[in-house]
Amino acid sequence: MLEKGIYEHIINNELKRQIQEVKEQDVACTYQKIDEAESPQLLAEYLSKVIRQRLEDLEDQNDRVALVNNILTEAGIIDEMQIVNNTELLGEVMTKQQALLQAQARTETIRPVSGFRVSNLFTGGSSSLSLGEEIRREIASADEICFIVSFLKVSGVRIILDELKKFCQKEGSRLRIITTTYCGATQPKAIEQLAELPNTEIRISYNTDIERLHAKSYIFVRNSGMDTAYIGSSNLSKSAQTEGLEWNIRVTNAENPHIIKTALATFEMYWNSPNFEDFRLGGIEKFNKEIQRNIFRSKADETVFHKFTLLPHQKQILDKLRVEREENNNYKNLVVAATGTGKTVISAFDYQNFARTHARSRILFTAHREEILRQSLNTYRSVLGDANFGALWVGGCQPQDESEYEHLFVSISMLNSRFEEFFEKLDTGYYDYIVIDEAHHSQAESYRKLFRHFTPQILLGLTATPERMDGRDLRPDFGDRISAEIRLPQALQAGLLTPFQYMCITDNTDLSDESLWTGQKYNVERLADKLCDKDRARHIVDALHKYLADEYTCRALCFCVNKRHADFMAEQLRLYGFNAESLTSDTPNEERKQLANKLREGNIHYLCVVDIFNEGVDIPEVDTVLFLRPTDSLTIFLQQLGRGLRLSVGKTELTVLDFVAQANKKYDFASRFRALTLHPEKNIEKQVKEGFTMLPNGCSIVMEKKARQYILDNIHGAIYNKNRIVREINSYTGYIPTISQFIENNGQDIRILYQNSNCWTSLKRAAGRITYVDDDITKRLEKGMSRLLHHNTSSFIRFVRDFVNGSNDYKKQKNEIYALILYYDLFQARIDRLGFNDIYEALSLLHDVRYSHFKQEVSEIFAYLIEHLQIKTKPIGDEIMPKLELYGCYTREEIFTIVGRQTATQVMQGSVTGVFNLPEHNATLLFVTLNKSDEDFSPSTQYNDYLINEDFFHWQSQNTDSHQNRGGHRYTKQTETDNKIILFVREEKRDGFGNTCAFHCFGLVDYISSHGDFPMNITWRLQEPAMPQYQKAL
Repeated sequence: MLEKGIYEHIINNELKRQIQEVKEQDVACTYQKIDEAESPQLLAEYLSKVIRQRLEDLEDQNDRVALVNNILTEAGIIDEMQIVNNTELLGEVMTKQQALLQAQARTETIRPVSGFRVSNLFTGGSSSLSLGEEIRREIASADEICFIVSFLKVSGVRIILDELKKFCQKEGSRLRIITTTYCGATQPKAIEQLAELPNTEIRISYNTDIERLHAKSYIFVRNSGMDTAYIGSSNLSKSAQTEGLEWNIRVTNAENPHIIKTALATFEMYWNSPNFEDFRLGGIEKFNKEIQRNIFRSKADETVFHKFTLLPHQKQILDKLRVEREENNNYKNLVVAATGTGKTVISAFDYQNFARTHARSRILFTAHREEILRQSLNTYRSVLGDANFGALWVGGCQPQDESEYEHLFVSISMLNSRFEEFFEKLDTGYYDYIVIDEAHHSQAESYRKLFRHFTPQILLGLTATPERMDGRDLRPDFGDRISAEIRLPQALQAGLLTPFQYMCITDNTDLSDESLWTGQKYNVERLADKLCDKDRARHIVDALHKYLADEYTCRALCFCVNKRHADFMAEQLRLYGFNAESLTSDTPNEERKQLANKLREGNIHYLCVVDIFNEGVDIPEVDTVLFLRPTDSLTIFLQQLGRGLRLSVGKTELTVLDFVAQANKKYDFASRFRALTLHPEKNIEKQVKEGFTMLPNGCSIVMEKKARQYILDNIHGAIYNKNRIVREINSYTGYIPTISQFIENNGQDIRILYQNSNCWTSLKRAAGRITYVDDDITKRLEKGMSRLLHHNTSSFIRFVRDFVNGSNDYKKQKNEIYALILYYDLFQARIDRLGFNDIYEALSLLHDVRYSHFKQEVSEIFAYLIEHLQIKTKPIGDEIMPKLELYGCYTREEIFTIVGRQTATQVMQGSVTGVFNLPEHNATLLFVTLNKSDEDFSPSTQYNDYLINEDFFHWQSQNTDSHQNRGGHRYTKQTETDNKIILFVREEKRDGFGNTCAFHCFGLVDYISSHGDFPMNITWRLQEPAMPQYQKAL
């Protein structure tokens, strides 16, 4: 009889009968779709269980083997898989000399008591099996050993040191250890003892402010494939290995290959991460210094030159800046990023790139405060590797000779005071590269002189707060746009900010009434009338008691709707015994500084503010944020949240209490939560319903029941379906917006316009703003518009823009491939099926007046695409594959068009596997989908294919490939055959809008190494660095 509960069972006849029985007893059963990626694992487990039960019923070993062989025969599995020895297992393969020595000494290779097939749990203390003893036995048979531990102690090392010495003296052995100086717990002597061993490498995380390594794992790799790993709570110390109440799970490749695969893959990514430094580079001297730094965290003001490594999200910003300049011809760039996410580091690397390509590279770096200027100058010196670079002009510091004015870091007050006597007399082009830090101040008169006088080759503005509270726009000074923006989730994932715990608290205040709403936002005064409520204040206080670890010692920013609300909340909090104050635009500057210092030092615990606190106030110690009002602007919401995300010593997380009321239906909850996830395109309604699985490491969002329902109701009512889009199109009076205008004004993804076979043209017609007559061509064009959205190669975008602007160059032979791609994007069928003589006849229809609206849409799509390019693509080379570009985004059909397998009269038919050979090009195409599951996570396949770091990629071949056959030789003998292997990668099969994802071209790859057969596990070296969006911050 089936019990009530959760299941994940394959439905066989017996289970089907049980389901029918329980249904008759008024019990409901629900069903889940079998995930295609997990299906082989699921079916294999089922088959294994069923056959095992049958084998246990048979007493004779010969009968058991015969049964298995019969099953293999029935399944059509090759003869090589038939069992031929009924009573023995292969135990070991060794040299004849080793076998002779073992026989003479009457010894054999030490094997773990647990064997190599069965996983088990070590519980420490009085456990019947000692973890330390079992690890000693594992060492003897390993070919490679990987340890990753937080702490290394001499007491733990000496337990296994003799075994490790023997292991490391074996030919071909390799011992790799990853550890950290975090908390100063690792003992230098333990490191020295291990570093002295031959064939041993140690990598250490010194950057413990970001990388707090806490993993403990011991992995034993064997050429035979009998890998094992111990994963749990034990560091390498005597107490952890022998007597402590530590829990560790031992997993084997035979039983849990996906866990071994994950452990090894993660170890490799750590090992190849720049955050883990080779111990040999700094030796024991650097290690001792870093250990002392972690034990005694000095606050001394010392100048330290760091080795800066660009994180993936910072590389994306640099890529975006390059595109802005080279494709959009915009050399006045505004970069938006939360404080603490490395804006200055990005500007230093950007300047370094500029200096490398320009004979003269004079720089003027301006900021408000001396502290920022000093930190920025040190950052530039570290990045450039030049301790003498640049000069300060602030306070008592001044350039000492004329050359120092060429690389000047100056405060804005000094620039103003010396403007007429010095700066104004310089040539307007004297400085080639100008940086304005805290660019939100750029609208102040103190900056206008700088903008009016100087005309640098590059102007770079850096800000965390692009929306000024006085409403003045920064963008006109920076090409009327934000050039690049670091999303908070990326910075959180990289460890540059403090993780958040976001609590959505039910607030029964009804803010849904239309009278509270004016235009596109709440009416501030009417909203304050609703929020200045004593019962609501009591509810807020109750939440503080319930959710905060210590509500009387926290440092909290409380964001309020206006001055009246801030004063009211501060007064109410004081009445309940909390130390609270308010800070508003009426607060004098001196008092403002005093209040900020009081909060920083813990003399007040709640500071009630309006938006004034967004600008220029930086208190890393803030550990709590209260949203006591709905914030209309997503940018301001993120700025407010960012105020609490700064890293600070002793601060482990930011607690956010968001009081969620019944909001107006025009209020946008969805964009707020999308902005906090790593994959904003995913279904946000599902995330709210079922829990947030795509947040940055260490972050969480928890919703009270009614708060969740308020949010779901709001999201459901705000879904951008066809009717809503039509209504919003009609909200524009006097003109029809372009695609770019509509998307920017609504803050949505362009793909919302192309759901359910809609396109911008058909939506405008549905809104009654344009007309056209339906025919076979319009039906194809309506469908074809969505097929243009993935393009990111500037050369193809320019080709299409020239085409829609009337150029006849699309008919030239050199553009034939691009014309063919555009034809198939728009018309989706061979020319003979549609009755065209050639593709040019079809494409020329776009210039026909009957289809002018579609021509306009193509023009607007490509205008949008070029504005939103994220990376500069470049040709792989005509001698390799004409028109194919590195980092280009292509559908499989477009790739086959480029390589000549799809033509105007021939379409690629059927499904194409992950490998496609092109003998005519002496090339092989590899198509990789990283997440093979239809869900967001696939435990059995997630580490089949993955990026190790920006230079190396791990790939699993087809199941038929081995080192001994032709399929495997295609890869292992690449240097001999000069086979050009090109890698195409995508994250998932489908995006969050249900569209089939295109592939990014990773370019040519070279064979490095491989292991295993049927399938093979191959490591490729990328000839060009991988795209930053695929790189993980480790």
